[in-house]
Amino acid sequence: MTFFNPKEEVLDIQLTQYGRHLLSKGTMRPVYYAFFDEGVIYDLKHAGLEENRKDIESRIQEETPRLKTRHCFTGRDEFLFDGIGDIEDRKELGIYEKLNTLTDPIGTSDLNSTKLPYFSLNLLKGEISKTVDYMTGTIRTEKTGSISTTFTPYSHQTLKIPQINIDIEYKVAVTDPEDTSIKFETDSSLSTGKTYNNGMSVVVGPEEILLLIEEGNTTCDHENFDIEVFDLTGLTGSLGGEEIIPLSFVKPIKAVENNILLDPREARQKAGRLGPLEKDSSYVEYYFNVDVDNEISRNTICKSLSKIKKQGRTIYSPCGVDFDCPDLEDVITMDIYDSDAELDKC
Repeated sequence: MTFFNPKEEVLDIQLTQYGRHLLSKGTMRPVYYAFFDEGVIYDLKHAGLEENRKDIESRIQEETPRLKTRHCFTGRDEFLFDGIGDIEDRKELGIYEKLNTLTDPIGTSDLNSTKLPYFSLNLLKGEISKTVDYMTGTIRTEKTGSISTTFTPYSHQTLKIPQINIDIEYKVAVTDPEDTSIKFETDSSLSTGKTYNNGMSVVVGPEEILLLIEEGNTTCDHENFDIEVFDLTGLTGSLGGEEIIPLSFVKPIKAVENNILLDPREARQKAGRLGPLEKDSSYVEYYFNVDVDNEISRNTICKSLSKIKKQGRTIYSPCGVDFDCPDLEDVITMDIYDSDAELDKC
């Protein structure tokens, strides 16, 4: 661990252990970046000291030493594997570091607001069964498959993750040839369509969760959320905690790239979809589908808003989302004192 020489060094780039793991598999595709300020103290009162406000800027920009890039957040002795399941151990260690290091990037605040950003979540369809103020992140108590058998406590910081539990219940019914009326909408992909010897068949109705998630006191842009899905296996991994497996989304086929219309075959090739796609358990779509923004049917949204209106309720939207539903504009409310001026597009 060394410091930058501000007179000679400006930028330093390193791959983390997880990044090296992805690079070794040929699946590393860096497309995002984030900024962090973990080494900066903005107010010396938190360090038990005092200073004039006019000195803060020069202290931070000119006098605060900068550590060079850290690319390993685990002791080197933890990479002494025992030859049993080493590939899985390396992958699990990389995922653990990814989830428990550099967890607080600098966000974007609205320049017209003096308040911190916050999340707004409304359920248009579904019910919250349980909430917890925060769920602590996994704290590791022993190192991974190392040759050493001596117990050594290892842990990263404890993360405060708000937890919201929503239960999904699918409707199942048996149809009679003489009475085919079903009181709920069925899904042909979930129902087998098989008719048994007695003429009966089983149909399944889907259950959906429809969420309106926004971030207030910040710029209201599109595609400003990242969705990650993990499989909580319930099994104890080599790190001593529950084994968590990240799932992948099926890469969508994009017909346009850099404002150029692609040939259908080329578009499928770029998405890795030339042959039949086998959705195994490593894909999110193997378990359920996740649709966002314009992928969601407007009729589905308007039906949910109509139900909310009949219940006499309204939904607050910090960004003033408009779903273009006839006679339902009054269901979505927003801050009437907020500026309605259009922001310049960069």
